[in-house]
Amino acid sequence: MTAQTYTRRENARRAAIAAGIPKELVKITVHKTPYEVRFGWDAKEAPVTTCQPEAKPKPKAERPEQNGVKRPAAGGVCAAIWDYLDGRPTCTAKEIREAAAENGWNTNNAMCELYTWRKFNGLTRTNIKG
Repeated sequence: MTAQTYTRRENARRAAIAAGIPKELVKITVHKTPYEVRFGWDAKEAPVTTCQPEAKPKPKAERPEQNGVKRPAAGGVCAAIWDYLDGRPTCTAKEIREAAAENGWNTNNAMCELYTWRKFNGLTRTNIKG
């Protein structure tokens, strides 16, 4: 703090900043006398900040990729459909629709998963019919 006082708050703030005090740490003091009010400045205590450790991202499970398609992550509906298709490599669209109705899967999603599963395994029209 300086012993000098100022006639306006703004002047005291400007003097504190000129003295090297950061703007957010300037504290304006009021000095009242019977005849006038004067303003001074003082530096506030810097707030104590604690550093919290950064949360480490969970490593993603490695998913196999073939023919430009990644296998779905385990535990979801898509993975359940793929598991069904792994056990029935000659499954047709009609059969997957019936399985979707039985298992409570969305039919359109099951159809998309069938075609994606076929692409993953490299199955085309020519080699599906055998």
